[in-house]
Amino acid sequence: MNIRFVRHSLLSRGGDKMVLAHAGHLAKNGHEVTIVTNKIDTIFPINPKIKLVMLPWNGKLGTLLFCLLRKQPASLLIADIIVLANILAIRNRKHVVYFAQDYDESYYRNRLLKIAVRFMYYCGLSFMKIPTIAISEKLANGLSVKFNAAVNLVANGVDIGTFFPEPAPALLQEKEDRKAILLFSRKDRRKGFDLARIVVAKLAKLRSASFEVWTVGEPAAGMFPGIRHRHFGCADEKMLRTLFSCADVFLYPSRHEGFGLMVMEAFACRCPVVTTDAVPFAKNGINALVSMIGDSDALASHVHALLDSDTLRQKIIDQAIVYATSNSIQKSHSLFEQTLVHLCSPQTLLSDAC
Repeated sequence: MNIRFVRHSLLSRGGDKMVLAHAGHLAKNGHEVTIVTNKIDTIFPINPKIKLVMLPWNGKLGTLLFCLLRKQPASLLIADIIVLANILAIRNRKHVVYFAQDYDESYYRNRLLKIAVRFMYYCGLSFMKIPTIAISEKLANGLSVKFNAAVNLVANGVDIGTFFPEPAPALLQEKEDRKAILLFSRKDRRKGFDLARIVVAKLAKLRSASFEVWTVGEPAAGMFPGIRHRHFGCADEKMLRTLFSCADVFLYPSRHEGFGLMVMEAFACRCPVVTTDAVPFAKNGINALVSMIGDSDALASHVHALLDSDTLRQKIIDQAIVYATSNSIQKSHSLFEQTLVHLCSPQTLLSDAC
């Protein structure tokens, strides 16, 4: 197949990682794969077999206009933003697949923007019937119910060849007798970093034993006054594996997730996780400790419990790593490719495209 992934940017986010991973797998298996984008600024590896095409017009408006005005020379177009999927479908008819990595309405807090995005979903999924691939059962069911859409489920997976327990003796030694709480720092309110700061402050009052905070992602200097804090920047996969393997808990108080890939990566590295029910595969008391979204008291209590109980930690870790190894990236790649082949078969609406 001749496949084009069309997106505004390639950055260092979970969605970008999955696009690059699936694209690399398809290219490795002999498909002609192109990524069309306006910006590339990512720490994730890009398979050299993937052709990169930079858009000629800058900015989000440039991306939208390019997709509207230029027909794409490919048998199959994949977009993971509903607005782009709609525009591509208008210009390229039946050649488009919407790769749903999240519910795009969640990106906005403005009511009018939310309504506009919901309208785009109705146009794309209900009216134009754009074939859809969703990355979690929760997301697939939500799109199916809301928009009467035919959604194919291809759950994300974790690369267990990259994420596995590999603690660094030097980093463990530097902790001394302190426990380490790992956080993901990102301004996006949906990721809950503001809640993480509240939880850490509550934990400082709750615990007599010392702990320190590790952060990865966007700069976080000065955000944990009176608490030992180390920031590791935009960590690549090797560094993230080390941090997961050395941390005593990964606190991820997300408000909204399409999937929650970092949680799965922590599972694979035997790092116990405290998160919210925004992460669809996290099960309280089984593979993680899970609170309701926004409940900082419960989150603090869960972190405290994990740091204090080796028995609880071991129980959570054992179940989490079983789940991670049962949901590998290779399994996800295979199903993604099979789904695209099915969508391009003569029995589907894409029969004239592939």
